[in-house]
Amino acid sequence: MKVFWITFFAPLALGKPACRCLFGERCWPKESDFSALASQVSQPLLHPVPPESACYPASNPSGNCAEVNNKTSNGPWRSDQPGSMQTPSFETFTFSNGTISACYLNASMGFPCEQGSVPVIGVDARSVGDVQAAIKFASANNLRLVVKSTGYAIFYFLSSHNDEVTACP
Repeated sequence: MKVFWITFFAPLALGKPACRCLFGERCWPKESDFSALASQVSQPLLHPVPPESACYPASNPSGNCAEVNNKTSNGPWRSDQPGSMQTPSFETFTFSNGTISACYLNASMGFPCEQGSVPVIGVDARSVGDVQAAIKFASANNLRLVVKSTGYAIFYFLSSHNDEVTACP
């Protein structure tokens, strides 16, 4: 069985207006819009977080930090985590001013765990109808669609990072 995850990928609103709507901007879909989408798909909407977030806060980790430490380099494990990308470095986002949004595995460094380039919401698409609903939603809300494939399943991301959005004509 092929599994599709379609994710609305917009961790942070950045800079000047772009062709696509960015998370945090007034054009970003309202919670009621996402609720309507949720009613059209077969699985609950996903709210991915970086896998490393299980290790935060360092004083009282919120999840199974030992598992994350042991499996962070394991490709099949990473592909099963909705908020995980091929490598942890892909989960970070560097702003044009050089600051970084990320969630580091070493929580004791003192940096906060931030969303980075990890999508903020998504669809666990199990059918053609799920894929169609997500694509229609992206189109109607001016969100960019990005595909992530692991070879076993295909993951769709709706992206709005400025560095991934082509300039408006």
